[in-house]
Amino acid sequence: MDGADEGKAPESTGEEALHELLMAPDAILEGLPDAVVASARDGRIVFVNSRAEELFGYPRQELLGRPVSILWPERVRARYLRNAELYFNTEHPIRFTAEARGLRRDGSEFVGEMSWGIVETTGGPLLLAIGRDISARRANEARLRAVAAMGEHALGAADPAELSAKAVEVIMATLPADGAEVVLAGAEVVARAGNPEPVALCLRIGDDDELHVACGRELAEDEMSALRAVASTLATALARLRAEERMRHEAVHDPLTGLANRALLRDRLDHALARSQREGGATGLLFVDLDRFKDVNDRHGHAAGDAVLVELGARLRGAVRPTDTVARYGGDEFVVVCEQVDEGVMRTLAGRLLEALRAPITTARGVHALSASVGVAIGHHDAERLLSEADAAVYRAKAAGGGRAEGPAAPGAGHAESPGAPGGAQADPPPPPGQPPKR
Repeated sequence: MDGADEGKAPESTGEEALHELLMAPDAILEGLPDAVVASARDGRIVFVNSRAEELFGYPRQELLGRPVSILWPERVRARYLRNAELYFNTEHPIRFTAEARGLRRDGSEFVGEMSWGIVETTGGPLLLAIGRDISARRANEARLRAVAAMGEHALGAADPAELSAKAVEVIMATLPADGAEVVLAGAEVVARAGNPEPVALCLRIGDDDELHVACGRELAEDEMSALRAVASTLATALARLRAEERMRHEAVHDPLTGLANRALLRDRLDHALARSQREGGATGLLFVDLDRFKDVNDRHGHAAGDAVLVELGARLRGAVRPTDTVARYGGDEFVVVCEQVDEGVMRTLAGRLLEALRAPITTARGVHALSASVGVAIGHHDAERLLSEADAAVYRAKAAGGGRAEGPAAPGAGHAESPGAPGGAQADPPPPPGQPPKR
């Protein structure tokens, strides 16, 4: 032997290294990052690694020799045992990966992703199961799906309360929450489930709304992320719904007074006339035109005039019935649509309007005393004719000195007067068709 090689250990060949590796299977299985359980044909556990001890909550010596079925929930044991018997009796080795239910020592269940296979040993075949707990991953996936479904629902939802209820439902179904509620601006609780008190978490939804959640434990990071996603989805959807509602409102309401505009007035009038034709009863119109309102703008400025119009609009709403529609027709003109009325009701409503408008109005520029002329019309079907008759009645009221109501132009319809107004005042004839009345 060469002196240079003296005292040097002989190198192992690749086959010898593999042989040494296979001589220590316990070490290999112990070093795996997953739980390993091996059971014999009779169902007894013959090997578990440390990861399996951690996963199932049993010390190793307590598991060895016991039935492998103690690691499965009772509801699936019979099926799993039949499958194990099938695996052992299969002629060719079987290997596959599937989800399986596991049972811990404390009685809690988990979802495992397990790889199964029959391994031949000198002591006979063994069923080897290698896997890990994927319950947290599955729960997080379920949360993500629920949040995504909530987002899709939000695209079609048209009601903040419905959307808030969906958010609370998602939280209660996917998070360890004892209770949850959505509180919109003004401390209005629109959705609640469980007992959200005491509030453990308070998440802002937009500028003025809040999401309250009570939890039995501190949420994990992925759970907290899901909760933030719910809050963000809800905030975005509520903002969109409110913007759409604001646009719809602005499309049919006067921006100064908040009353119905001409478009909504015509819709309500057509609806009232259709009801009159279906159910009987009459539809009434009260056409209100302020007397000498131009003087307010000329003497005190348009800001004072706007303040007067806002106050008058509020008074008109307060003087009529809740079912009546008050609209700003234009400038200093207002129209009230009244459903299911008769002449007596219309005379009463006209008098209430005149009385409500008679009280002085105080603005930053002073005190303003105003009156109004009111035209009354009653009909059953023709909206244009009803508006024309009410307008003509206003002309007669103004021609008679203002501060009064004139009744329907139709013969025998009667005459509506304000309290104290001279009865039977003569009025100039209405203007020819197409010519506006002189006011």
